[in-house]
Amino acid sequence: MATMKLLSSAVLFTITTQVFSFNIKDYLAHGHVVGQLGGFWSTQGKSQHVNMATLIGDNFTVTSSNDGNGLGGVGYFIEGQEYNLFKMAYGINGFYLAKTSVMGNVVQENLFTNLSYGYNVTHYPVYAVAKSTIPVKSQKYALTIDAGIGPNFMRVSNFQEKSLDGGMTIPDNIFSNHTTTTFSAMTGIGVKINNVFGTLPLECGYKFFYLGQGRLRINNNQVLTALNTGSDYANALMCSLTV
Repeated sequence: MATMKLLSSAVLFTITTQVFSFNIKDYLAHGHVVGQLGGFWSTQGKSQHVNMATLIGDNFTVTSSNDGNGLGGVGYFIEGQEYNLFKMAYGINGFYLAKTSVMGNVVQENLFTNLSYGYNVTHYPVYAVAKSTIPVKSQKYALTIDAGIGPNFMRVSNFQEKSLDGGMTIPDNIFSNHTTTTFSAMTGIGVKINNVFGTLPLECGYKFFYLGQGRLRINNNQVLTALNTGSDYANALMCSLTV
């Protein structure tokens, strides 16, 4: 009797596994690849005091915290539930937000503004996304709304200091490159135009990114505080093609 129960359980497990595997493969096969290109404008950088051992420390002010560059993305979406007013899709979407810059001045010992500094920030966020497509009167067009959360791999790099007093003050270059994994979120709205490239639709719209906070790595054991980017945000305009 025990042998019969064990055999029945094994057969049931095999059948269930095969059915589940078939359904998942069939479900994923109906997905769509999305490619995205556009531009963004970011806000980053934070004025802060950097503590030094046995010294007062330096104030790092920010003179330029807004910058822009290009972005690209690729995603994979599968169709979800369809309601009277809208249709859902779910997927994974990764982006590359190209290098932007932060610049400012260093007030040494809170007294002497002898140096300027700058560094670059690059973002690689990956999101789990829910997307809604809302039809309008014309079948040619539709509205889209999406939102996603996930990690952002933020690269802070190329920290440099320059003398402001004709070379009398020697740059310290006390920080170096660092990659931080942060929490990130994205939301967007767009217009979908059907049958632009044959049967392929084109979608263009706006996206807002919260990209988290990053920092530079400390190079000097006399430095007690890492230079922080503050909270990074980006506003983007982009178009996407669904295959």
